[in-house]
Amino acid sequence: MLIYLAMSGIGIVAVFSNAIFKALQRRELLVEPCICWLVLIYALFTTYGVLFLRYGEYNWDSMLFNCISGIAVYLSTRDLLRAEGGGARFFQVLVFVSICVLVIVVERERALLFSGVRLGDTLSGNVNTVGRSLGTLSLFLSYWVMQTKSKGLVCVLLLVGAAALLTGSKGVLVFFAADLLVMQRLAKNKVMANTLIVGAVFLSVFLVFETPQLYQVLGSRIEDALYQLLGVGPGHYSWSTDARGGMIEEGLTAFFDHPLFGGGEKYFASISSFGYGYSHCNYVELLCNYGLAGLIAFYAPILWALWRVAACDEATRSLKCLAVAVVIVFLVADWSTVTYSSIIMAYFPALFVFALSRTCVVGKSREGMGAEKPSLES
Repeated sequence: MLIYLAMSGIGIVAVFSNAIFKALQRRELLVEPCICWLVLIYALFTTYGVLFLRYGEYNWDSMLFNCISGIAVYLSTRDLLRAEGGGARFFQVLVFVSICVLVIVVERERALLFSGVRLGDTLSGNVNTVGRSLGTLSLFLSYWVMQTKSKGLVCVLLLVGAAALLTGSKGVLVFFAADLLVMQRLAKNKVMANTLIVGAVFLSVFLVFETPQLYQVLGSRIEDALYQLLGVGPGHYSWSTDARGGMIEEGLTAFFDHPLFGGGEKYFASISSFGYGYSHCNYVELLCNYGLAGLIAFYAPILWALWRVAACDEATRSLKCLAVAVVIVFLVADWSTVTYSSIIMAYFPALFVFALSRTCVVGKSREGMGAEKPSLES
């Protein structure tokens, strides 16, 4: 992991320096909505963390790294979408990242299929973070499967999907549903697509509940969640599901004590009876700590960027479909995780939509943004 992190750090510095140099040449930095958004929310979090800290410590260094790497990822994604043949280059980046993920999985989880270990315990310590990252990657891979019709890419997608399932994160199911929706919407033969999707759903259910390894890490947890929420199935009491629901209820109650500007950094942790330092829900965390002002500052610019993409004539129908899908999944996934203080991969759907909206503004060609059938030789 140290080698992987060091390589990532070097890559971020190299990419960031190149992207910043180009942006300075074009004098665009000050008019980039995404950069303004990242700086604004980092300034908000840091102001609260320094002046209104209610519990523990404020990790300003981690948040600053997130802000800087977020700017780097945004500028790089925007430049890929702008470039001639940018769609093909974006595709190559996705394949390379997928290969890196699979190498890490094979190298770090050799005993995974035999011990019932949830993938992510030795990668980040948080299986839900790994699951969300792999789920986000699967969305973009699903889009490119429909664009390229590449059988090799289908194999990569299936491997990434299997790795996501092995994290045991129930939130991964939301990403899988979005994958199928993207494929259905972009398919030309709807009857064939619907048939394959139904088959994929039945096959996934069979594998999750009938394969011992997948049942251990995911199937049994789904049963417990259904039993806890709906009282159905063979499951048992689920502390994970019960605690998350309790924290959301507790956090929303505390929000009304300071509705406009919140109770301060880590206010939820200071009042919670569950013993966690965060609520496991981004909406609750923002409302408790920063109030309605913080919630609006975080989400309103993302929805604005999505509206710009939807209204853009240069963006293809398939890219608009992808943009809507990633934002919807982003909003749904935030009910079960705290995004604002997470790794930058959690921000990527928002950064991608910002980059796409900015590309629309400059009015680049359909090929530069990733056409319906991009030329992979370019």
